[in-house]
Order: sequence, then structure tokens, then C-alpha cells
Amino acid sequence: MLNVIVLAVLLITASWPALSDEALTAEASTDYASLITLLSSELALSANLKRASIAACPREYAEQLAVSLVEGKVRGHLSELSLDLTCFARRFTPAKDLAQSEADLSVLYSLPKIDLTIDKLILYLPEGRFSGPAELAQHQQTFSLKWQSAAGSSELVIAPSERGWRWQGTVPGKLLTPSLLQPVVIKGAWQPEQPLTASLSGALPTPFAGQWQLALAARHSVEGWQLLPSSQLTVPSLKWKNLNLQGLVLRPQGELALNKPWQVNLHWQQGRWVQLSLPAANLNLRGASVTAKQGQLRADLAPKVQLKGSWHYDQGLAVKVAAPNVAARDTWTWLDSWLALPVGLQPEAGQLQVAASAANLFDARQPIYVSANLSQGQVKYRDMLAEEVSAKLKLSWSATQGWRSLGPQKLSATQLNVGVPISDIHSAWRWQADGIWLSGLTAKVFEGHIALSPMAINSHPQGEAHFSDIELEKLLSYASVDGLTGSGVLKGRLPFSYEQGLSVNNGRADSQNGWISYQASEQLTASSEANISLGLTLGLLSDLRYQNLTADISMAKTGEAVINSHLQGQAPVKGKLHAVNLNYHHQENLLQLLASLRFAENLTDRLPANLQRESE
Repeated sequence: MLNVIVLAVLLITASWPALSDEALTAEASTDYASLITLLSSELALSANLKRASIAACPREYAEQLAVSLVEGKVRGHLSELSLDLTCFARRFTPAKDLAQSEADLSVLYSLPKIDLTIDKLILYLPEGRFSGPAELAQHQQTFSLKWQSAAGSSELVIAPSERGWRWQGTVPGKLLTPSLLQPVVIKGAWQPEQPLTASLSGALPTPFAGQWQLALAARHSVEGWQLLPSSQLTVPSLKWKNLNLQGLVLRPQGELALNKPWQVNLHWQQGRWVQLSLPAANLNLRGASVTAKQGQLRADLAPKVQLKGSWHYDQGLAVKVAAPNVAARDTWTWLDSWLALPVGLQPEAGQLQVAASAANLFDARQPIYVSANLSQGQVKYRDMLAEEVSAKLKLSWSATQGWRSLGPQKLSATQLNVGVPISDIHSAWRWQADGIWLSGLTAKVFEGHIALSPMAINSHPQGEAHFSDIELEKLLSYASVDGLTGSGVLKGRLPFSYEQGLSVNNGRADSQNGWISYQASEQLTASSEANISLGLTLGLLSDLRYQNLTADISMAKTGEAVINSHLQGQAPVKGKLHAVNLNYHHQENLLQLLASLRFAENLTDRLPANLQRESE
């Protein structure tokens, strides 16, 4: 029996390095099946050893190994096991012989090939150190680790591969970064003098929704670990608030070191914002070092549309971007590629300044602020041109309130030619919960003033235009009635609506104390000689001095307008003033009239000066 006990002790201790209080190294294996066969099920044995380590990696060691045989079962226990996964380069150096012993590779090879419980497993990663109780199982040179830490439970299988390692398993996302709350699946391999490769996948951190996959390639040099350009982070679909981006790919631009300036490029194929489709774009991020958590960014939205700014990460991601000077036409072209912009509306000139900021993109309660300034603008709608357009807007967006305007939003233009000149245009608008509202628009036309009542800007806008001090003489000069002149001041209102065309209903105009003169053509004058009634009417209209003029105005969305006028006044007949009550019905397509006036003016502007003189 004594021989059996001695044999058991020798077999157990043979798998541990030489007995010493200092660092121990050894390589051994034991056929525990034969040991169990020899020993009786009633026999209880135990062996205790203090510490083992390897010279190549000072932070890798095992302490207080206890092996026992109880009731025919071999059990092992470690008080502490430290593994340094950052020590690959030191383990395998070109100067070492290829026949390097397993004991030089890892302290794991110094442990007996039995299952072990570990009071404290310490795991060193390139960034961070984690610890907790664990279990170690060994099967045909494969090491299976299960351990608990404050971040959660982990499972990792480590196996030798030629002269390197391969591994796979599941670890808590918090071991990689505090923002990853879900488990991460990890798989990788490493060979001496070859890049470290790994693939990781998991769920995106809150507040994002979606899955991510990281294909990682890194190499170790005298300057430390460097991420290679072949590395790539892929997110098939990312959802954040009302934003959904598809086909995101993040790549480093050149080699990326932890303590050196870095640059990465993020590209997405397409996306959606609420109900809007977003085009592909690129986002370039830079930083002084990985640990600095701040740097610069550049968003390439289109070939000539670029935003530049900065980012900062501290309990959240803060971003500021700006475009100091972008051509309004280029910006409009980019917007038109994914927004349903009004057909025929196009900026012809102007410079646009855009800025945006967010205190924390990860916090849905924090708003995003956007501002834009347009200067020296020229905006064309079909054949109508607004000149010297300027605009300022300040908006905020949040997941709870949507878009909101901040303070007054201004829009102005020096002149808009719709066939008749409209000048000194000024307006204010606001964006609130129920949409965009035009809260005030004023302009000058025919030496008078026009103002719009507050109205919602939607797919079917409707409102009321109020006009005053309109010079009748100026108005009639643009009318299509030859020989008609007059003087007076008009005021009134034009209720309008837009649904597949502009229409006016129940419009009205009034004027007091003016005059109307109609000088008939020679043909009409000749006809009046045989028509007493026509001759009398033409005589009254040649110099009609009215006290009251009223007009009812309506226009269909096709542009067909009906004006019913009523005049009360006096007109001289044979040297005496006679009372006159005149009703006049006029029907004409005003949109066609305005279009012809614009065409005539545009043609005049384009004709050479010498041709204009000849035509006169």
C-alpha cells in the first residue's frame, strides 16, 4: 500500500514544475485513468504547490495549486491564475528556437491536465484588466475557461495552433467597452510574426438598435499594438430615433495605434429619416489618440457639399459641425436627390452657411440644434425670379418634440417678378408641433402694400392676402385693356387656397374718389356713331369720376378670373355732370396674362440695346 501512495503522489506532482517557492517551470502529462485504476475508491490523496510562472510574460502565473483524489475522483483548485493576452510578441520572438517548449508558451501548459476551480482569474487585455472566479477544463490541449466578473459571465476556449493560438467564445460586452451591455461573440487566431486576427459580433449599444460585426487585424511592434487597414466594422442596419442607416462600413485610414493620431472612414449605402430616403454618404473621423476621446470630423454629403466639425466623448457623444460657405445651388441639388422638393424651384445663386450641434447624440432627451443662413441668393420658380434673397433659421429636433423653431425665422427678398414687380419682401415663420406656419409676409406692389394672414405651410395651404394703397394707375398699366387709364387707391382682400393650383374665392376690392378714363379705338368710335347707347357709354367712360368703386374677384385654379365691378360717380356730358352707376364684367386668364408679361419683360432684357432702339 505504501508503494501505491508514493506512486500516486509522484504522478500528481509530475505535472507541476519543480517544487520551489520561486517561479517554477515544467512540462508534463499524467495518465490519470491508470492512476484511478490503481487506487482504491476509499483512498484520499492530496498535493499542494505554491507558484508557477513563465519568464517570457512576467504578469502570467498560477498560485496555490491543490490537487486531491477523493472517492476515485481527481479534483484541482487554484487560488489565482493570471493570463496575459497582450504578451504574444514576447512569447514568440524570431530569436527563439522553433522547438520552444510548451512551458515557454503559457502558464496553462504548466498546469496538470485536470479540471480546476479558480478563486480568482485575472485576464489582461490590450485595454483593461478583469478578474473574477473561474473554472478551467482541459481536453486534448484545449483549454476551456468559464469565469465570472463584475461585467458578467464569460466562456472562452483556447487552443494551440502551430506555434500560436486560436480562441473562440462569448464574453460580456462591458469587458470591451462600458457601453456594450449585451454579450459579444469572439473568435480569433495568432501566429508568431503574423498579424493578430479576430472576429467579434454583438448588439449595438443603447440608444442604437442593430447588430455589428468586427473583422480585426492587428500587429505588434516596438511602438505597441497597431490596427491594420484591413480591419473593418460592419453594421448591416442601424436604427437610432427616427434614423435608419443601411450598409454601414467603418475602416481605419492607414495603421491605427493606441497612442498616435488616427483616422477612420464611415460609409453608409442608404438610409431613411422618418419617411424620407437618405442617399449614400461618407463620414471621416480623426483624433489625436484613442484615449483622447475627442477630435475632428468631416461629412462628405455630395461632391460639393461638405460639413466639418468636431466631436467629444464624455458620458456621451457631443458633436458640432458647420459648413462655412457652400453654394446654395449645390446644396439644393443634394437635397433634391432625396427630398420631394417643389418642382420648378431652383436656387440660381447664393451662399449658404450651415451649422449643427448636439450635446449628447446617445441621449434621446437631448435636442439637436441646426442653423442656416442664406445670403445673396437668387431663387427661381419656373420663369419667376426672386433676387437678393436672404434667410435665417434656427431649429431644434428631439425624439419627443420633433422639429421646433427657435426665435424668429426670417426670409426676405429685394424683388420678385411674377409679371408685375413685387419688392421689399419680408416674412417670418415658425416650426411648431402642428407644422410650419408663415406668421407674417409683407411686400410692396403697385406702390402699395400687401400682407398675408398667418397660414400653415402644408400640401394644401390657404390664407388671405390683404392689400392697401394700391395705385390704380399702376395696376391698369399692366392690364390687357388698351386705352384704359385711371387714378385712385385700392384696398381689399383676396382669400386664396392651393390644391393642384392657386384659386381665389370671394375676393373684394374698394376705392373711393378716383377717376376712370377709357379712350376707345378708332374702330369702336366709328361703331358708336350708329349706336346711340354705345356712344353714350363711351362718352361717360371717357372721364368717369367715381365716388365708390367695388369689385368682386374670383379665380379658378386654372387661372381663369372673373371680376365684377360696380362704379358710382359722375361724368360730364355736354358740359354738365351726370350721375353714373356702371356695372362691368371682365373675364380673363390672369395666370396667362402674368406669364405673357413675364415673357415680354424677359425678352426685352435679352434683346441687344441697338435692337430695342430700332423697335421703338
